[in-house]
Amino acid sequence: MSRGAKIAILAVIAVAVIALTYYLRSVFLPLLVALLLAYVINPVLVFLEQRKVPRMASITGVYLVILGAFAAVVFLAIPAAFHQGRSFVRDTFMGEHPKIQKLTSKLEPTLVKTLGEEQAAEVMQNWKEKLAEIKKDIPGMSGRIVGDVFTYLTGGIASVLSIFTFLALVPVYLFFLLKNLNPWWDGFTHWIPRAYRTPTLATLGRIHRANMSFFRGQLTICFLEGLIILIGLKSIGVGYSLLFGILYAVLSVVPYLGVTVMFATVELYVLADTGQFGSQFWLAAGVFGLIQVLEAAVFQPMILGKETGLHPIMIILALLCASQLLGVFGMLLAIPLASTLKILFEDYVQPLFEDVADLTRIRKKPEVEGAAPPNPSA
Repeated sequence: MSRGAKIAILAVIAVAVIALTYYLRSVFLPLLVALLLAYVINPVLVFLEQRKVPRMASITGVYLVILGAFAAVVFLAIPAAFHQGRSFVRDTFMGEHPKIQKLTSKLEPTLVKTLGEEQAAEVMQNWKEKLAEIKKDIPGMSGRIVGDVFTYLTGGIASVLSIFTFLALVPVYLFFLLKNLNPWWDGFTHWIPRAYRTPTLATLGRIHRANMSFFRGQLTICFLEGLIILIGLKSIGVGYSLLFGILYAVLSVVPYLGVTVMFATVELYVLADTGQFGSQFWLAAGVFGLIQVLEAAVFQPMILGKETGLHPIMIILALLCASQLLGVFGMLLAIPLASTLKILFEDYVQPLFEDVADLTRIRKKPEVEGAAPPNPSA
């Protein structure tokens, strides 16, 4: 069998494996989550190994840290956020004088001036009826929202594996990956043909630096910006600053999602709370504006660097495409996948275009002595 035929067979097998993995993505999702965690944690283990710490001891320490962080989130952060969430819903929609009524009273004169008295009255009547329905449904709405969100976030896990099985498999997979990741990587590099080994490893190195920069940097930026939201909103007297800070930190793991959703939520709450476009409204807008300035001028250059190098349009397209294919989990992977494809394009596809451009470039005719030079703008 010729070398070309062998390469073709391997390519077909690779495509089949990728297709099967996507078809059974609910089965492979725990393994993929564990692989991402191992990918992020492994440099820490390598750092400890260089300082003569046994790998098994490092893995044990990492598990203890993860368990402690998980316990802190479950027993401290989530109950505090849930308590503020309940208070937020009660103060905003429930009671005799909910804060949403202030927003309604503020908007009514504006609607009268814009639409006229009859149409404004009709709009306000429909709005008040809708608010009455929401108020009536709120006691059972929280359970439905939690269930719907949980189902959406977990995707197709429950259809094949129970959630508890998923949570049990991730630590098991993670342990074996952390234990064997380096030997498996060394074995993989030996499979690369010698003629292509050096450029391939250079490309993989670029992909590694870009993805590690994103994973570490994005988590750091999320924490810092969530902390700024908490402190900033609390300092200007906006209620439920802890809830808003936690939600911002969680949602901003996906680029553009946190700032878009939370800016609208906080500003609507301030309007409902104060009933006017006052100083608190504009100060809250200033907090979000400050975060965007810090992210563009400080956080991204210092923490993320220029490793990903993706244009904002490409980031938005990557988020939309990945969410369509893989749901919320796909949105978390959108930027690393897009960055990987960009690097592969630059290293393997772009040189082909450049070669074709060189081959098909129109040769310039020799200039006639005394003739005017060609005009590029003609």
